[in-house]
Amino acid sequence: MMKVDSIGASSALWSMIKKQIKPAVVMFLLLTILVGIVYPLVVTGIAQVIFPVQANGDLIVHDGNVAGSSLIGQPFSSPDYFWGRLSATSPVPYDAEASGGSNYGPQNPALITEVQTRTDALHAVDPDNTQPIPVDLVTSSGSGLDPDISPAAAYYQVPRIARVRNLSENDVSALVAANTANPVLGIFGEPAVNVLSLNLALDDLSAHKIPVNPAAMPRSQPANTLFGITVNDWVFLILLGVILALLLVPMGEFMFRVYTGKQTFLSPVIMPVEGWILRTCGAGSEEEMDWKQFAAAMMIFSVIGIAFVFFIQEIQQFLPLNPVGAGPVPWDLSLNTAVSFATNTNWQFYVPETTVSYLTQMVGLAVQNFMSAAVGMAVLVAFIYGFSRRSTLTIGNFWVLLVRGIWILLPISFVIALVLVSQGTPQTFGGPVTVPLLNPTNDSNGNLVTTQSISLGPAASQIAIKMLGTNGGGFFNANSAHPYENPTWLSNLIEIIAILLIPVSLCFMFGKMIGSVKKGLAILVAMTLLFVPLLGLGIWSEMGGNPAFTPLGIDQAPSHLQAGGNMEGKEVRFGIVPSAAFSVITTVTSCGAVNSMHDSFMPLGGLVQIFDIQLGEIVYGGVGSGLYCMLVFIIIAMFIAGLMVGRTPELYGKKIEPYEMKLSTIHILIPIFLILIGTAIAVSIAPGTAAVFNPGPHGFSEILYAFSSVSQNNGSAFAGLSSNLFYNLATTVCMFVGRYAIAIITLALAGAFVTKKIVPASEGTLQDHRPLFIIWVVFTILIIGALSFLPALSLGPVVEFLIQVGRGVIHV
Repeated sequence: MMKVDSIGASSALWSMIKKQIKPAVVMFLLLTILVGIVYPLVVTGIAQVIFPVQANGDLIVHDGNVAGSSLIGQPFSSPDYFWGRLSATSPVPYDAEASGGSNYGPQNPALITEVQTRTDALHAVDPDNTQPIPVDLVTSSGSGLDPDISPAAAYYQVPRIARVRNLSENDVSALVAANTANPVLGIFGEPAVNVLSLNLALDDLSAHKIPVNPAAMPRSQPANTLFGITVNDWVFLILLGVILALLLVPMGEFMFRVYTGKQTFLSPVIMPVEGWILRTCGAGSEEEMDWKQFAAAMMIFSVIGIAFVFFIQEIQQFLPLNPVGAGPVPWDLSLNTAVSFATNTNWQFYVPETTVSYLTQMVGLAVQNFMSAAVGMAVLVAFIYGFSRRSTLTIGNFWVLLVRGIWILLPISFVIALVLVSQGTPQTFGGPVTVPLLNPTNDSNGNLVTTQSISLGPAASQIAIKMLGTNGGGFFNANSAHPYENPTWLSNLIEIIAILLIPVSLCFMFGKMIGSVKKGLAILVAMTLLFVPLLGLGIWSEMGGNPAFTPLGIDQAPSHLQAGGNMEGKEVRFGIVPSAAFSVITTVTSCGAVNSMHDSFMPLGGLVQIFDIQLGEIVYGGVGSGLYCMLVFIIIAMFIAGLMVGRTPELYGKKIEPYEMKLSTIHILIPIFLILIGTAIAVSIAPGTAAVFNPGPHGFSEILYAFSSVSQNNGSAFAGLSSNLFYNLATTVCMFVGRYAIAIITLALAGAFVTKKIVPASEGTLQDHRPLFIIWVVFTILIIGALSFLPALSLGPVVEFLIQVGRGVIHV
């Protein structure tokens, strides 16, 4: 009898899978054409017409010739030129085909040596200058291509330039002032000096081609601060919060109407297309699914995406739109990349500029940015149906919800892409541009390098969805630290808003769908209570700078001429607070994009990033996945609360029984096991430790961060950790299990709740929107997070911080 039942179950499973194969294949092809070909082509066409200069790399034309890009720095080492930031790119500084930071941890002896060497070099060419050296002049940028230095760094070099060029200091100071980009309206952005433009003007001044009005060097004045944060940075943080608050309701309402099939301003366009797509796929829009059918459709669709991305990487050398001649990607790296993008992780163990073609980026990686985000939101909506529906078996139609997710992502991505192009992000199918170096340099082998090759591509269309879909994978290696991916203070603000927009607004949508907006907003308040202290600690840790630099005579104090703080791995145009805020926001969500190098953050800054991820990225979280993981934490919190008062716990009118609690417990434990076991294995074997870049506890943090990031589908990294077969395969397993096991359990929970009746609240029910509920949820999350990960964190960032305290370089 058991054998017959087993055969029957297998037959039913195969029948269910077979039914979803055709819709999955056809849906994948149609959506790939839409978001992988039509979308970038339209963005490119419009960008080339409206913003032709920015779309093609913002090139500088000087004396009738292309002299470089205003957004990409060049190396300068001659005493008669202003020097820029240190660059960690290899084999030549400012290699625009291999962007990236040094990834030195704050206590790495190599970092101290590098800073000391730079300090000695500056003193050697200007021995009479006894002023403290501005910190950005002795630290490496996050991209290795930072085009700017602070005005403080420029003015520091004025005496040397004036002496070597036989110019007056007042003339050179006036030139610096003329080439300083001050904050917009005096409050938005950091003051910055474009080094290439300044040096081109310097040559013109020396050749008497341009006049200047002599001006004395300004005196450095301490910045106006409140709680250690400058006024400009407070304006940035407040503006971010205000914009999100203003967008919360309209965006939440829009998503609610799209998912429930109600009329929106886009309905005349999208509804006919949606109907045609569903009919072509053979996926009936009226046909509902139970949780098993929903999970089967999701998995088949996702596996097809993984196979496609893997395959296109292996044959990209035979396909068009490959101007750099990228060859086949090694199989283990290709598999890692395919799973990474399909799972919304976007973990990148490769250099995009040279490893993948434009076509692979467009129809492979960017398509998965759309698909994985839409899948996450579809699972969330199914979970919400589990609470909002009663005494039924179905939780929606995966194909309908998938397509409707695309209707949310596509138009907003389109707008964001064009805004990014307007700021300088490229959107072109042209290949790399070769420009002359104003000051030729030598590579690591001593060979003279006279040109710079600048990578371009259809970047803006992909960057828009990587932010909006909380995917995070960069078109360029340095991600949003790259001057092309994130050119200005405004692009930085737009990218942060894009990361948070959907996760924040989903809370409002959730409330609308269960019939009580205040219950959705209660969840948002709980998330924010967790977020604000983490944000504060992350910013504070970076504002104080690196104490190891103090004996070297480095000026790290914020002033009206420099941001100050820990500038290793950060870009001058962002400074400290926008960089630290970005790092916290990208780790509390599942985005993983970075505008600075996390490996170079101070110990407590790194602690915040890792702990953000380990909490399950439920503080706003990824699109869809963040809220459904938060709801599982709420289920556990309500179950515990029910036990404490001796009654059957309930949530949103549905009773929480042992079956739901077992699923919720497994849901929480899976990423914990993946993180801790993965880290334990890595530190125990040679391939695991051989890939570590930084010594001591910071090296352990690199490993812990990696397994936290992939298991929770974040994708950011302490990027000093290098790739090998072990990490490629181990992180692939963690990404796959961490995404799909969690999603399937979430669907199983939806299937369990949807069958239950809605029970009216009674006098003993814990009200799921009151302050007590909010505080209890926050407390439960912190206890689970602390008990699970504090021992591991103590071996990494905590002990690293204590070492600094013990050495007396940090006083507490």
